[in-house]
Amino acid sequence: MKTCVLFCPTDTWGGVEKNVLLRANFLTKKGYTVYVVILKHMFEEKFLEFPKIKIINVNSRGGDINMFVVMNYVKILKKIKPDIVFSALKKDWFLVSLSARIARVPRILLYLGIYRKIKNNIKYKFVFNILKPKVIVNSNSLKNHLLKTTSFFNSSNLFRIYNGFELPLLDGEKLDLNKKFNLPDNTIFVGCAGRLSPMKGFDLLPKILKNLPDNIHVIVAGEGKYEEQIKNEINKSKEAKRIHFLGHLSNIHLFFRSIDLFLLCSRKEGMANVLNEALSHGLPSISTKVSGSEELLGYGKYGILTEVEDTEAMAKGILQIINKEVVFDKNDLRKWIKDSFSMKLMETKTEELFFSDLKKL
Repeated sequence: MKTCVLFCPTDTWGGVEKNVLLRANFLTKKGYTVYVVILKHMFEEKFLEFPKIKIINVNSRGGDINMFVVMNYVKILKKIKPDIVFSALKKDWFLVSLSARIARVPRILLYLGIYRKIKNNIKYKFVFNILKPKVIVNSNSLKNHLLKTTSFFNSSNLFRIYNGFELPLLDGEKLDLNKKFNLPDNTIFVGCAGRLSPMKGFDLLPKILKNLPDNIHVIVAGEGKYEEQIKNEINKSKEAKRIHFLGHLSNIHLFFRSIDLFLLCSRKEGMANVLNEALSHGLPSISTKVSGSEELLGYGKYGILTEVEDTEAMAKGILQIINKEVVFDKNDLRKWIKDSFSMKLMETKTEELFFSDLKKL
């Protein structure tokens, strides 16, 4: 059976890293041999319940000219002799592609999950004109952006595979948010979720709530290195008492079953996994027009879209949903996710791109 090596040497755990784990897991279930390269002492516990995934720890991810990292990667790849290497993060593209070509790996795949500038410099000319990897993106908007802004890409080396999700059960255990935060029964809960960082727009929540009735509260699920900074900024506002943080949840379904609607207030995103999860739970949702969100919401058919940082529009969207001025049927939302963004679709297209003849794709 064929073998692949997935490179993900990062110190941050987010949507890209979760998708590496998802891909690695389903490929092992299909019978492929899968290695994942991660930084030593970083996130190995995430893979413990998947014993078929073989973990390789490295001490450093290195910069672009770190030949010690290249030598180590080449050594790893020559020993394993994989059919394909996959680099999940743009920072590692050069080192992984170069190492794979030196080790004579037949196929190189790179991943880009968020808008990034691909400079027309010597490094990227070497990567795409000489090393010739293929690139996976997770939305049509990102694919079209790359095709328009750089000459490196075309239909033969750029592929779109949506992030995939399984439809969760709607019935099940919930969080008692009223009891947890000592709030009255008429409280309406707007959910936000994701890594606590400036790009997620959580600092905008006070301005959004300022335009909403007092019984509307925001529940935030997630953590991150900017958590203290974001909380300090929010605590300066009088709306802080209406914003509640749950921290990391090992079972995110508890969160989605406990809120009334979902808000994605990000300044920048890839294909937001949390928005997909909200729709898969049948939740009416509001999102800024970040990469992928327009596709996920069917350009307004399956959710309300606003401009980035338009707090008044986000507040208006929340009120429209609460007052039932705009209604999204939960069964329609779930069917949309099942038909267009299912785990099965992602798995099938990933397996084809990893191991099939590219000429047939």
